[in-house]
Amino acid sequence: MKKSLQVIISALTFSGLALLTLSQASAQPGRFDTMTMEQKVAAGESYHGRQAVPVEPFRVVGNIYFVGTTNIGIYLIATPEGHILVDSGVNEMSATIRDSVEKLGFRMSDIKIMLSSHAHFDHVQAHAVLQRMTGAQVMALEADADALEAGRDLSPLGFEGWEPVKVDRRLQDGESISLGGTTMTPTWVPGHTPGCTTWSTDTQDDPQNPGETVNVVIFGCNGPNDGVQIVNNPRFPTLAEDSLFGFDNLDKLNPDIYLTGHPEAPFEGIMEQLRVQVRPHPLLQQQPWHELVAERRASIEERIAAERGH
Repeated sequence: MKKSLQVIISALTFSGLALLTLSQASAQPGRFDTMTMEQKVAAGESYHGRQAVPVEPFRVVGNIYFVGTTNIGIYLIATPEGHILVDSGVNEMSATIRDSVEKLGFRMSDIKIMLSSHAHFDHVQAHAVLQRMTGAQVMALEADADALEAGRDLSPLGFEGWEPVKVDRRLQDGESISLGGTTMTPTWVPGHTPGCTTWSTDTQDDPQNPGETVNVVIFGCNGPNDGVQIVNNPRFPTLAEDSLFGFDNLDKLNPDIYLTGHPEAPFEGIMEQLRVQVRPHPLLQQQPWHELVAERRASIEERIAAERGH
């Protein structure tokens, strides 16, 4: 396996500690409600602790800004008519996000739309608090909207929950939303969660070349977590087929740059270049998108084959 792929996988999946405790939890792999208290604490501590350490916010590309922490990616998309926030992180991050938004010169009250990459606690747990802070409309793909409103992880992982949050608009695959000249398009990638979403947008990176745009995707859907039964999953009988469909959908995209929900590894070694806006953009050197998708799909296919005894 290539080093670049290993870096991306580590950035997209839960921490090794969390995965280990999940896979050892019981005969129902990946079920949070079967874990002992000690296992729950071990699995969650890196997300509520080390991975949620604040970092200085910065512009990533065009009108897309990073307002997350060491390894939880939160992205602010700024427009003249208000802003869009993608993901909210764990509960402890609401104040961090507020401080980061304000350091960049923006106002929380100007956040008009809140989106999510997928309904796992480390990406949506602070949604309710931030919705109250901003008054923003919460929008999500239909398949994850139920989880947001229930405050429960309804994915195959079945992990930690969150305060329920009202979803103002339920979206379908490919149903774009627009604000201030920026359009965000959701691509449905079921498997990681029922409504796992990759968001695509075009942005203008160089004001001196207004005709040149960069297509960016925010990507957090890499198939079912390790330790989760894929074939004949008792809660998701079509999980194998759904997961492969998700990779088919991802392969239709053609981004110039992709951003992840766990950016510590992808940003390693280039953080300062990102901060000072080095060009050509350092993220243009990422592993090619279609190669990444093909290798992630192959990994899931290997798991499916192993579970089927092939």
